[in-house]
Amino acid sequence: MKYRTFYLLFAVFILLFFGGCGTDEELEQYKSDMETFYAELSGYDNRINSIDVSSETAVPELLAALDGMKEHFSWMASLKVPEEFAVVEDLALQADEYMADAVSLYHQAYESEPFDGTAAQTAHVYYERANKRAVYILAILHGELPEEDGLEEETE
Repeated sequence: MKYRTFYLLFAVFILLFFGGCGTDEELEQYKSDMETFYAELSGYDNRINSIDVSSETAVPELLAALDGMKEHFSWMASLKVPEEFAVVEDLALQADEYMADAVSLYHQAYESEPFDGTAAQTAHVYYERANKRAVYILAILHGELPEEDGLEEETE
């Protein structure tokens, strides 16, 4: 969706970031796993953006891509987080939960007769929250302190 530019820029930043770090095996594995996570997200973003909305297969393609994203968010949240990045652990768990909720609601919205617009709107909110946390995690991995704009209201 609107994260296409983010994911493309991420690829450049992550390579620069990961290229200059230490040799601790656990840390290197985590960095490699996170690089994989963001590369997969970029691929799903490309798939979603390339769906022909007038096609009869648009809904199944969208739901399949979202299911894949959900799986990758769950995988990312299950990773063992090294001490250097301990602060991202809660963000990863929140992102996973929000993506799971979003995908569940997208299925509800698109598989209902008639289309459930309320479920779709709520799904979009959860989708945005999950992606916001992914962006925050990325910032932290780059050594930045992201502004927690709106995180408190979302988690209450």
